[in-house]
Amino acid sequence: MLTFLGRIGVAGDLSLCIYEQNSYKPSPEGLVIANISGAIKRISESVYKVKSQNDNGDYDVCSTDLGWVCSCPDNRFRGVKCKHVFVVEISFALRKEVEIARIEPLQINCCIFCNSSNIVKDGLRHNKRGDIQKYECRDCNRYFTINLGFERMLATPQIITSALQLYFTGESLRNVQKFLKLQGVNVNHNTVYRWMKKYVGLMQSYLEKITPNVSDAWRADELYLKVRGNPKYLYALMDDQTRFWIAQQVADTKYTSNVRPLLENAKELAGKIPNTFITDGAPNFHDAFNKEFFTLKDPRTRHISHIRLQGDHNNNKMTAIYI
Repeated sequence: MLTFLGRIGVAGDLSLCIYEQNSYKPSPEGLVIANISGAIKRISESVYKVKSQNDNGDYDVCSTDLGWVCSCPDNRFRGVKCKHVFVVEISFALRKEVEIARIEPLQINCCIFCNSSNIVKDGLRHNKRGDIQKYECRDCNRYFTINLGFERMLATPQIITSALQLYFTGESLRNVQKFLKLQGVNVNHNTVYRWMKKYVGLMQSYLEKITPNVSDAWRADELYLKVRGNPKYLYALMDDQTRFWIAQQVADTKYTSNVRPLLENAKELAGKIPNTFITDGAPNFHDAFNKEFFTLKDPRTRHISHIRLQGDHNNNKMTAIYI
């Protein structure tokens, strides 16, 4: 199985998520500016300064009774909702989300050995990385602590997460090693690699338990590639609205491979079948659709299989993901 880790703009994705929750469409240019560090500055609750996308000055965005207004020509003279207003709305929505967000305290309800609820706190364990709460079970008389994921690690959680963040934004293992050395942490690049394997595995096992919130239209397509010199086809299925990569499958052939496991995994992960399934005219997609998505009950899933580069239906969204 192949695993692809893409570079994701966190601010852009979170902004898009908030826009979807609030049911208004974001500006692509606004999302680009929102991902630029220092592009927006909050002067007050109702006044913001936003850098021009071409970096030729700042624009003032102010809140009025009629909504946000901007000093740029598009808003002042043409009366259109400019990208700078979109950026402010993104920032404003993010701040509101953070204000209502709360991290729930870790609740310890039972013993990790016998599952008894008759447990009490019993002091702290002091180590180089901080204090950890100890618990005692009154039934089995055993002591335990809760594994938070960083026990027995010589580096601090801040250093480890910083290293992982640098690696997944495109830095090499040796460049991450140089960064850590500047922070006073001398580790080998192989150590960084072991961190990556350990915590990516933990994240993957956690994400596998989450049911994604996807739309009712899904797309599927295939991509030719080589794995250790051998020609293969990567079949992928994604959500049309959020572009969430739902499922994937590697096969040897293009038109004759059984892609039923691809649809089966997607149905199991999403907990539903789509209302619309978009593919090209490959017969194996149609066969898998009939076996996994077709039903006599309403609403029935519609299979659109006449997509092409130019026409009433295309798969440009899927092609952009592959690129």
